[in-house]
Amino acid sequence: MESEILEEKEWYKKLLGVVDDEILLLRNVNNEYLWDMLNKQSLNYIYKYCLESPWLNQFSLAVLCATDRKQSPASINNMMSTLNKRLKDIFKAFDLVNIKDLNYTHFHQYLSGQIYEDHTNRQRQMLISYYKSFLYNVSKWLKDRIELNRQDYFSEFLFPEFPFDNRDYKARDLAVTSAQKKRKEETSAVTPMLPDIRAQSHFRWNQIKRLREITNKMIAKVENEKILLPFSFDYEESEYLNERLYFILNKNSNDEYYLEFIKSINLLDGSKGEGLWFFEILNTRLLGAWSNLASDERKTEGISFLERWGHDTTANIHPFQSRNDGVLTQGFNLTRKQQYNSSRLFINVEPLYIACMFAILSLDIQSYSGARINEILQVSYDPECCIITEDKSIKPTKRNYILRLIPKGRDLLENYYMPESVFQTILMIIKELKSHYNSNTLPEVDYSISSRKHLMNKKRKFVFQYNNQHINQFTLNSVIRFLTHGLIIQTEEGKQVILKTHLLRHAFATHAAQTEKLPIDIVRKLLHQKDESVTSYYAAPTNIQISGTIESLHDNWMSYIDIQQGIQRSPEEIKDIYEEYKEKVGTVSKVVGGICTIDSVCPTKMACMGCAAKVPQPEFKYEIEQYHAWAQESEKRFLKLGLEVEAKKMKLAMRRAKMELKEVEGIEMYKKDESYEPNIQFQKEN
Repeated sequence: MESEILEEKEWYKKLLGVVDDEILLLRNVNNEYLWDMLNKQSLNYIYKYCLESPWLNQFSLAVLCATDRKQSPASINNMMSTLNKRLKDIFKAFDLVNIKDLNYTHFHQYLSGQIYEDHTNRQRQMLISYYKSFLYNVSKWLKDRIELNRQDYFSEFLFPEFPFDNRDYKARDLAVTSAQKKRKEETSAVTPMLPDIRAQSHFRWNQIKRLREITNKMIAKVENEKILLPFSFDYEESEYLNERLYFILNKNSNDEYYLEFIKSINLLDGSKGEGLWFFEILNTRLLGAWSNLASDERKTEGISFLERWGHDTTANIHPFQSRNDGVLTQGFNLTRKQQYNSSRLFINVEPLYIACMFAILSLDIQSYSGARINEILQVSYDPECCIITEDKSIKPTKRNYILRLIPKGRDLLENYYMPESVFQTILMIIKELKSHYNSNTLPEVDYSISSRKHLMNKKRKFVFQYNNQHINQFTLNSVIRFLTHGLIIQTEEGKQVILKTHLLRHAFATHAAQTEKLPIDIVRKLLHQKDESVTSYYAAPTNIQISGTIESLHDNWMSYIDIQQGIQRSPEEIKDIYEEYKEKVGTVSKVVGGICTIDSVCPTKMACMGCAAKVPQPEFKYEIEQYHAWAQESEKRFLKLGLEVEAKKMKLAMRRAKMELKEVEGIEMYKKDESYEPNIQFQKEN
């Protein structure tokens, strides 16, 4: 009976006679076969790349051990792929055949750079780390899980233990130091630009929204009035771009609408305009895996363009590649049409709109909270995820907007405090997705990040989804790069910086700790980190200013907690929560020029101007102006009295007020741009 069950298992069929029989039949404490527990990606990797390798049994034992020890699938896959590549390199360099032929000298020559001189310090450092991790974890697992009389047998399948210490090799220190130095240089470049990055991203979001709205109007006009294609139209973009854009609406052979961009005219002087920011990406045909079928000449041109904009093409030659159908991709027919008409520009608007829709939400969440990408992708259309608390003891009623997400390294939900604008954007996306699915709800889909699937083991109505598929983390990074392409963000050495999700997290931490002087333990709590030393690295010195914006909220689906009613009718813990909140500046407090979002005792002792936990609001701009005027008069008075220290404090207060006023000005500009009504003209193509 047992043999019949085994013979039906795919892994048993493929690995029988290839992997050692004892390893093949290993079980966990629940008597389940460990091969059944191994994630599919790791299994497929073994099938494809390891079946003929001399270390197959060592790998098999190691990945089964890691699975039984509940290591995340992503960690297992990263370790396995890295070790497999490096071992292949070493075996090839020394013509090794058997795992027993591998010795310390081979490792030493690789780690010290005597072979494969083109390999980076990072590659050498990862080999040390992963090799030692595999060896340690398997050794410990054997002692804990395998009967004493069988341990010697399985010990034969351990990787050889070598007397090296990763601290003995400069590769490790150089790799770590270089990565940290680069990250800090990039953080220093990004942080002063954060208000501008957010404002310009919203301007671009407004532009793609308008293009989509106008395109849909033209499609409706053509269909309702039975106008023959092609159909020409043009419209004026807002004062931010100040150009008139000319397009032709047409259909491809699959009866799908698309635009052809004709020209752009500068409204000030009639000169040739630049068009929308993404036109040059489409012109150079860099969406997707563009290099796969490119000629050598086109590949050289594409790499040159990307590197001019700061992309590391050795690490990622396809920075605008989406792994989600219908997001960013232009479709086979239009891509092919563009390939054979390189002097013309064709646009499938909808995938670009969807890409920017997800990008703008991710940028806002990260710049307000420093959340990680895997946390952002957890946001779902569920009452237990999006919470609004109300305190009616404050007039007008005070609302707090909270996302409930599971941070890295935890297994329980924690609070991420947001401004209203984030919930507004979430609701806009939900409305778009309902329209996309032609439904009054969203479908439940699987979570896409393998490292968190053990916590996200149920399908959910994730907000980051499209075409019944959860948005992939690589796709999210690609759409952020797309939305922010062409923004000038440079290090002190003049190197262009590409905005990454984790870079925003570093910027948030650095601003909070260095500019606003929040204690590290408070910053750690804001970032939802367990290790304070990691927070200290994130928050290393640089000058930065982060701001926020508040928009109105259509809140027909979130769950509410009325704190006042809760005191009357709920358990004691609700009352305790309310009483605790009342003693804090955060979460239930209106402060000068905005609102506070920190859920702990105020770390700045109510010095709110410029605080990282504060979200400025344009409607309270006058309060910031009054504060600036007060600080200006106070500085003059203190100088007359000879109180230089107090005068410097007022100067700092003025500087922070000016920065907040500048941020509010940026918010007012893109909010005004949102309501811009373009002047559309159209005529039938002759």
